[in-house]
Amino acid sequence: MKLVRIIIVFWLVALSAASVASEIVNIHLEPNTSRNIGGVTKFDRTQFITLHESFGSSDLTNEDLQYIEYELEAEFGRDGGLVSWLARDIPADSNNPDMPDVGKIKELFAPKFNGKSDQLRYKPNHMRNVILCTHPEIMHGHIHNKSLAWGPRTAEATAEYTAQMLKWAFTDENRPLAIEVYNEPFVKAKKIPTTIEEMSEQHNVVAKRVKELNPNVMVGGYSAAWVEFESGDWNNWNNWQKKFMDIAGENMDFWSYHIYDGVNVMGTPRSRTGSNSEAIMDIIDTYSHIKFGVAKPLMITEYGKIPAGNMSTMPYSEERSAGMLYSALGQLMTFMDHPDRLMRTVPFILGKASWTYNMTKDYVPGEANPYLLWRRLADGKTYVKTDLMKFYSFWKGVKGDWRYTSSSNPDVRVHMLADTNRLSVIMMNLDGSSKQLSLKGLQEVKTDSVVLRSLTTNVATPVLAEKTLQTIPDVFDLEAGEIVLFQVNLKKTAQVERTLKEHRVYATDYLKDIKGGEPITFKFKQVPTGKGNAILRLSPARKLGKQPLPTEIKINGTPLTLPTNWAGDDQKGRNMFYGMVELQVPMQALKDESMVSLTYPDDGGKIASAVLQVNRMEN
Repeated sequence: MKLVRIIIVFWLVALSAASVASEIVNIHLEPNTSRNIGGVTKFDRTQFITLHESFGSSDLTNEDLQYIEYELEAEFGRDGGLVSWLARDIPADSNNPDMPDVGKIKELFAPKFNGKSDQLRYKPNHMRNVILCTHPEIMHGHIHNKSLAWGPRTAEATAEYTAQMLKWAFTDENRPLAIEVYNEPFVKAKKIPTTIEEMSEQHNVVAKRVKELNPNVMVGGYSAAWVEFESGDWNNWNNWQKKFMDIAGENMDFWSYHIYDGVNVMGTPRSRTGSNSEAIMDIIDTYSHIKFGVAKPLMITEYGKIPAGNMSTMPYSEERSAGMLYSALGQLMTFMDHPDRLMRTVPFILGKASWTYNMTKDYVPGEANPYLLWRRLADGKTYVKTDLMKFYSFWKGVKGDWRYTSSSNPDVRVHMLADTNRLSVIMMNLDGSSKQLSLKGLQEVKTDSVVLRSLTTNVATPVLAEKTLQTIPDVFDLEAGEIVLFQVNLKKTAQVERTLKEHRVYATDYLKDIKGGEPITFKFKQVPTGKGNAILRLSPARKLGKQPLPTEIKINGTPLTLPTNWAGDDQKGRNMFYGMVELQVPMQALKDESMVSLTYPDDGGKIASAVLQVNRMEN
């Protein structure tokens, strides 16, 4: 993140690298303060430590599955092919050729995943957590669809198959509890061909039928591939995400989208890690709250980095894998701030994915897809591990309850977990320059031992290392793109003495135009007050070259200090800066009904969303 000074005419970037590198970042750790995040107090590995594979991944051997579960301690995350693969076996109804044969679904699917819980892949707790989705090119119902014997030529045909498949292929114990109607449908609409409106309406038809037959299954979407909401003067937001929420939102149990650094679908390379990914989440939450009275939960069902070449096979590169590790780890460190909002997050990291070798006509033996945990060598049968394994190896053994932390620099992300007599302190530097950390809050903690685990990503070869320390350091150097884990083994358990509970309050309006010299206001109702601390999460969207933050901003008349830094980079490569910036808010300035007012010196852009995060002392 490059520091910037706000001035009247333009945005001045770039302090010298030397001054950035010499910055001391204060890390505040409170092992005795429970962090209650919207009601969530425990770190859930099934929520965050996942991979884009499932029980349907037949190319994973039992040995592979054991390695994933016991060595990597990772969870199945998502399956994008099973639903459409199974559909190929179903004939049309002889009495209604535009519908699938339900009798055949019962006959063929009943034995599919029943009575196999003795096999590792079919353990009910693994299967339940898998998010199912399917290919719209095959399963979107339209009159010209000839993918299957029965089309599908209508939304009702797709809905009937989906609902019956979920009912008969699984038991109540192992049935996946979430399904996205389609995978990345809107970017494929013209090719199918269909419209955004028709695809959104089909989400309604499928959701209603699925829940009629499977009331415990959550249905969501639209599994967005391209969340560049600000694109085309917010046409992407208005014509895709907002339109979907307006048409299908009432029947959706969750919203889902994909987020990548690199080039996603179109455009020039750019980064979303940090402020941009936070702004995307906040605008969806805010509009959901305005439209439905609740910020419905989110699933991020693919994330990471898209390298040059994307899904093509290519020669292996340790440096490319290092960059992919940076994006996946950096995004996860921000996602972990929202366990109450994000039902599941799934990095796009595949197992062996043998199907990827058939995606190109000019395949060269020995080359492989860049997203794999195991890649195939030129002999066509030997598999070796890739550096993406290090994503999971870093998180091995990490568990516990959330404890409160803070960082004076939003580029240095920090989390702390307490598990009986162990504290896990995780920190990552999202910036391109090293930082010197001053660790405060653990000086009085009595330890038996301290283990430091580190993973470098801003390098030619990612290195995962571990060593034992004598004590917890007071000062620590964190390299660019480095993530570290301090496992602090205590002489006695860190008891909870107080609780900070995080409350989210969404403004009653959003997407407000910026006009020079004219105040922009946001109203917040039912704001918690009391002791603690608060943050205003402000998401400006302005052309690069204009100052991203206002000249002044107040809450209930109290001026707020304008920050000079935010998480992530300066968003070069985009036409517009769009990111969430945190402003510290004095608790005494809050009222039950609070008003934020801000002013810019010139016209242009929007304030996409404003969210108050109140961390209130509950006891």
